[in-house]
Amino acid sequence: MFIQNLRASTADCHKQLELNNLSQALLSNNVNETIYCIYLTQLYSFVKGFEQYVFPELGQHFLNINDRKKAHFIEDDLKAHDITIDLQTLLEDVFFSATYPNVYLAAGALYVLEGSTLGGQIILKHLRKAMPSGFVNTAYFLGYQQLTGTMWKEFLQQLTALPKSTLEEEQIINGAISTFKIIDGLLSNNNEKI
Repeated sequence: MFIQNLRASTADCHKQLELNNLSQALLSNNVNETIYCIYLTQLYSFVKGFEQYVFPELGQHFLNINDRKKAHFIEDDLKAHDITIDLQTLLEDVFFSATYPNVYLAAGALYVLEGSTLGGQIILKHLRKAMPSGFVNTAYFLGYQQLTGTMWKEFLQQLTALPKSTLEEEQIINGAISTFKIIDGLLSNNNEKI
């Protein structure tokens, strides 16, 4: 029941993120390496910071948390395109501690990041079809590869076991909604370049 409520409560902001200009460009037939790299660069500041500052707090509740790190995949993809990440653009510790002051809000964010591995499979298929055959640097969207379904089910089991009250469930939902909005904002920052 909680997971269904979480999905329903986040559906609108999930849809809004999909309608973002950069998300749309990534899934268009005109996608190119520039769009792909802008997308990853914009996403990186959140993913890297979240893993660095919030993952340690989630470790006791999500047993395989370190197996869920993905920032290094973005680094690999951008490096393959000779793009250096501007460390000045990274979100700082204070941002994460203010946005996710407890494990429930942080778990909502993790729900968004883990859910993106499912969407990544769809994006990956599209990129392989729409981009030149030589374009293979898609480590981030490959995610867990054949383990994606298993990792998602394990995550949902652990997420479902976390909240012990309706208030805690609501905090997880609020954390997910905030995260969708944060990522939407980050992806909107560079829309003039696409």
